[in-house]
Amino acid sequence: MAGFKLSAKATETVEYLEHVLKETDHFGALVEQFAATQKGGDMYATQLARELGQLRQKAMTRNLGYLADQAGQLGVMASRGGSAMMKSRILRDGVLAFKGLVERTIKATIAADENEQKEKEFLAEKERKTQAEHIRARVLAEEARQAAKEAAGSAPAAAPAGGAAATRPAAPPSAAPGAPRPAVTRPAAPVPGARPTAPQARPSGTSPAAPRAPTPGAARPVAPARPGPPPPAPAAKPAEGETGERKGEK
Repeated sequence: MAGFKLSAKATETVEYLEHVLKETDHFGALVEQFAATQKGGDMYATQLARELGQLRQKAMTRNLGYLADQAGQLGVMASRGGSAMMKSRILRDGVLAFKGLVERTIKATIAADENEQKEKEFLAEKERKTQAEHIRARVLAEEARQAAKEAAGSAPAAAPAGGAAATRPAAPPSAAPGAPRPAVTRPAAPVPGARPTAPQARPSGTSPAAPRAPTPGAARPVAPARPGPPPPAPAAKPAEGETGERKGEK
């Protein structure tokens, strides 16, 4: 399988199974020698049973129970007695079945290891994505917190109760040493007897309205009559007694 690397355990198992696959060719050769020899062929059957027993023990130590069971059954058939023809046919079929089992075990081991590695890679990739999302969420939360702090620091002071913003008059610029002082203008003294006129409020940004020209034919406004001097008080009439006394004196 190009581009795929087996794990250490799977590599060891596959190497051992390939060695067993080569041994099956040797077992087939022993069976053929047993079938070809008419006299003294039991020595080949005994050798086959001994080697299958050793293979069974090694398979058990490598946790390959199904392979060990098949090797044990084949070894029992090799050690049995009977006609050479029947025994040869049974051993041939047994060796072929054992060889097919080893080949299927090799393929199954490689496929299982590949699936296991794919699952591990998938879980690792999922874990990396989850960690990246958590880190990104923390970074965004920290940026939002910093932005909120900066906005709170740059916001203007709160307006006082009443709605008007608290403003302070700008301080006059300090005069340079040796520069002439600005002229101070004083308000004009009030004229005695004149009534102070209240200044009319004029909206900012507008010029005073010019007097309108009188429309021809329109009635002129009548000026209000000025109050004249009060009339003299009437002289008091003397009483009747006083007039008689004055006439007698005369």
